[in-house]
Amino acid sequence: MAPPAGRVPPTKPVPDQQRSAEEAARHAQRALRALTMCNQAVVRAAEETALLEDVCRAIVGMGYRLCWVGLAEHDQRKTVRPAAQAGYEQGYLATVDLVWSDTERGRGPVGTAIRLGQPAVVRDMHTDPKVAIWRAEAEKRGYDSLAAIPLRAGGATIGAVAIYASEPNAFDEEEMALLRELAEDLAFGVEALRGRARRAEMEAQLMHADRLVSMGMLAAGVAHEINNPLAYLVAGLDFLSTELDRLSLELPPGKVMHLQNALREAGHGADRIQHTVQDLKTFSRSGEEAPQRVDPRRILESSVRMAFGQIRYRSRLTMDLRPVPMVMASESRLGQVLLNLLINAAQAIPEGAANKNEIRVATFADRTGRAVVEIRDTGVGIPPENLERIFEPFFTTKPRGVGTGLGLSICRGLVTAMGGEIGVESRVGAGSVFRLMLPPATQAGARPRPEVEEEKSPRPARILIIDDEALVCKAVARVLTPEHEVSTETRAATALERIASGERFDLVVCDLMMPEMTGMEFHERLSSLSPELARRTVFITGGAFTQRAREFLDRVKGPVVEKPFDGAALRSVVRGFLQ
Repeated sequence: MAPPAGRVPPTKPVPDQQRSAEEAARHAQRALRALTMCNQAVVRAAEETALLEDVCRAIVGMGYRLCWVGLAEHDQRKTVRPAAQAGYEQGYLATVDLVWSDTERGRGPVGTAIRLGQPAVVRDMHTDPKVAIWRAEAEKRGYDSLAAIPLRAGGATIGAVAIYASEPNAFDEEEMALLRELAEDLAFGVEALRGRARRAEMEAQLMHADRLVSMGMLAAGVAHEINNPLAYLVAGLDFLSTELDRLSLELPPGKVMHLQNALREAGHGADRIQHTVQDLKTFSRSGEEAPQRVDPRRILESSVRMAFGQIRYRSRLTMDLRPVPMVMASESRLGQVLLNLLINAAQAIPEGAANKNEIRVATFADRTGRAVVEIRDTGVGIPPENLERIFEPFFTTKPRGVGTGLGLSICRGLVTAMGGEIGVESRVGAGSVFRLMLPPATQAGARPRPEVEEEKSPRPARILIIDDEALVCKAVARVLTPEHEVSTETRAATALERIASGERFDLVVCDLMMPEMTGMEFHERLSSLSPELARRTVFITGGAFTQRAREFLDRVKGPVVEKPFDGAALRSVVRGFLQ
């Protein structure tokens, strides 16, 4: 039967064209299903590696032979690191050794996709020259075609997803459009998870920093509380030593030597406590502490004592402290830098071989006159690719829970603020050396301490001692009584009442931090009541650890005696002040 006039009969599809259309539809369908599964994985994802693995499994589940994700490392080789994979792999990724540099191994599809930020397709693995060096391994596993799609996040290419098919000429235009959309969604998920991880890490660092501030305040309080009993302990030992010398002629020589040894040992113990407390005070001072002329060697010795508990089980400690110029610095900030470098040096050395390892601490002046502090260790060393990054915030090579990634960054900021530099040299397996270089303090920046000349014949005076610790009052009185008439009070308010009633004193020795009325408040009221006596007030303190206390001492410019004090130093201050 003939067709109606004017109509052209339909032609039957050519078999090859039909198969091609069906194949394209099948490819597009599997890419679409993979895209859907990827989006579901992104929504559910809680961690980056798990997301990459879920997506690889989803892609392979849609009929692809192999899928893996390579992340771009920023090391010297520009390595492509396999981060997740699924499918028929059979050790293939161990053989590819991919990079994303413009070299032979970086001009393959994956390296090209990362380097140029554009998809790269190999339609026939058996003939395409771009994969010649990987062809044999690919043929063993039945990989006939390959698509590498870049993962772009935050304006940069972070890696690529590589998808292998078991038939040649896969990855037509429609299929690639869907796979590019899949890669965009995957990159978005990775960026979101990394942002979430960064926020969590920053929150953890802020909490850690807050704990450090709290520990600093606690250390300052502990130092103050220890200094009070330590003050009358040291004063008592000093008094006993003086009395023993006076009575030595009346006691048997053997007995005198026995008592002197006991006092000397007790004094040695008190000195160790005093050094520890002084170190706590140095490292717990406020970050707003004004710079002053300091000897880096003294701060370094204090830092070594603080870090010795970390060092002693890991290495020997040797010190070569040659003379260096004074520098302008905050004691607490310089101490923070040196303590951090010492602890880093200790943590770079594994425990258990202290006799085979060494931390060497040295000071010297360089050719330009700067003070140099050098801390050298025989630890594991720092890889070259990490050496340029160690001063970046949150970058750390230490295990999770050990390093915060902030220490060296903060150190560099503090040193730069002092006008100095910090440098590092390191070799893997041979250890590291950190050098701190600080400019010398100018004489104009000096803040000279008043020198007190001792009187050969001190003028007797009436002295009022005020301290909320009764035993401290007794200790101070015991030191000053041989030369002066001394009266004590444990309440500043009672002392003010005595002065207001007309009782006269030549000098007041007052504790700075007291519970009912501080020495600062006492001085303010005394200034109204008796300005002249207020100017003749010596403060004693176990640690002016508040900002208000430090500002007060800077303002009044009066003499300050640190607890614990020895009798000779206290008598010297009083004598000089009464001149």
